[in-house]
Amino acid sequence: MSHAARLKEAAECERKAQDCMKTSMIKLKFNPDYDGAASAMERAAVCYRNAQDPKKASESLLKAAEYYEQNRNFFHAAKAREGAAMLLRDMKQFSEAVLLFEKAINGYAESGSLDTAAMTVEKAADVLKNDDPKKALQIYQRGLALVQQSDRAKMASNFLKQITKMSLQLEDYKGALASIREEVEKFVEVREYPRIGQLGIGLVLVNLAMEDSVAALKDYSWVVSQSPDFQLSEDGRVCENLIGYYEAGDDQSFQNVLKCGALRSMDNEYLRVMKVLKAPSGIAGVGEDEEDEGLC
Repeated sequence: MSHAARLKEAAECERKAQDCMKTSMIKLKFNPDYDGAASAMERAAVCYRNAQDPKKASESLLKAAEYYEQNRNFFHAAKAREGAAMLLRDMKQFSEAVLLFEKAINGYAESGSLDTAAMTVEKAADVLKNDDPKKALQIYQRGLALVQQSDRAKMASNFLKQITKMSLQLEDYKGALASIREEVEKFVEVREYPRIGQLGIGLVLVNLAMEDSVAALKDYSWVVSQSPDFQLSEDGRVCENLIGYYEAGDDQSFQNVLKCGALRSMDNEYLRVMKVLKAPSGIAGVGEDEEDEGLC
């Protein structure tokens, strides 16, 4: 189909939508056909998109959303807004896209489709991760609240991970600690104990970034109480060494522990924290030829 033919079909769809909204005493049509009008505008959006006019396509979807909402069809209104948001995202109109994503999230939630709302959270936050991490953090927190209502442990864990990463990026260490602890609790709840190891290390690292080895030890002991096998694992030994060398003021040994494989495989946000970690001034560390022995 040619470009002109697509635009012509779009215009016809718009006229059809207008006709659906008209009432007529003669035809005994007393109420507008909101769903019919919305469907016509969705078809117009497809035509505009195929004609390489994403701006008009997004406007058509927003009009469809209005029609659906007037008929209290909140799910399809949200779906239309989400479609418009994705078109605006592709046009790099990020602020407008995020507003529509948020409206879609609220619409899905209002219609009772909490899982769909949570999946839309990912799309909205992804737009903001680099340019506005604070706003992305707020959207992830909204997503977490939604999935907790629907009892989706796996989705909740994913949002908690993203909240931790955003918090570390913003150097909100208290917020990061809270989300890490909550993620540990989620994995304990579903008995996925092997997933807890690096979270335990994360708690220790963040506490040490706050220069609080007492809190680090307290959180380490709490993780052991949640997952008894953690203490005898490599991750548990790394935590003990980190806390021990930090409290001893042995920065050389402390830095050598930070080079362990269990730590180097952690998310970039943790790696950035590790780059600035140092043990307080104290005793000299082990010799260079001993640096890796027994530390990991």
